[in-house]
Amino acid sequence: MAKQPAERLAASCTSTPPHLAELIASMANISRGSRVLDICAGHGALLAAAQAAGASTTSLVAVEQQPDVFAALRANLVGCRAGNLHQGSCFDPAIIKLVKKHKCDIGLLNPPFNDDVHELAFLKQMLECLEVGGTGIAILPIGRVISDHELKADLLREHTLEASMSLPLQIFDPVQAVCVAVVFKAKVPHSGKTWFGYWRNDGFERIRHSGRVDRFGRWPAIRDKWVKMFKGRAVVRGESLRKLVDANDEWCAEAYLEADYATITKPLFERELKRRIISILSQEAGDADDDAG
Repeated sequence: MAKQPAERLAASCTSTPPHLAELIASMANISRGSRVLDICAGHGALLAAAQAAGASTTSLVAVEQQPDVFAALRANLVGCRAGNLHQGSCFDPAIIKLVKKHKCDIGLLNPPFNDDVHELAFLKQMLECLEVGGTGIAILPIGRVISDHELKADLLREHTLEASMSLPLQIFDPVQAVCVAVVFKAKVPHSGKTWFGYWRNDGFERIRHSGRVDRFGRWPAIRDKWVKMFKGRAVVRGESLRKLVDANDEWCAEAYLEADYATITKPLFERELKRRIISILSQEAGDADDDAG
């Protein structure tokens, strides 16, 4: 018998690097009164970052399907109410009914990649669980926002794409996943311009046997700069811009940034060429997965 979609979900999300979780939480304007939801909570990295950003432990709400990961989640979120933690599929209507009772106003999401369920479906589900005007931030493979898909139109019909930030190429090292972070306003139909940020250099370097390391302590200043840019929707040549987009457009900064040719060097050109090739291959791989499904 063929498995149902909820039974085919990946065991857990790709582990969210701590500094990326910190960045996402810093962008969400979290306060003591915020009610924060993660429908693919995994071990709780994003919710732990939300707590560090000011959210009360008792206002964190999580959904995780895999029993052993859910057990680890409960252990990691010390002080979180048992009634706020839900084990099961985030596509189970019974689970969603319970989640909506929490009336969450912030959603954080790092969904399973390369799974039988499209990543945008997780994003859509999260946004539908938030209160009107709530903020939803999700980490997605870039292929999902630069390729055509009916879910992009569904999202903009119901929600506002406020921002999209291109993330460092090796942020999930050793997993080679080119990603973006998107910010939506829940249950407010899309209109107006979207802010795009090109956030490729987080100051981390890959050290053999150690992974990606902030060897020179650059991250705090970079984080603060990025968060300030995002909150002020600052337009900086080569780093950010505002643009009207719809479901047929690419939701990433690279598609619209103007190159400053005076600063282009051979190493920079080669690096950017490799980045674009990786982005294209990621898109083709995602399309192949959809066709296979």
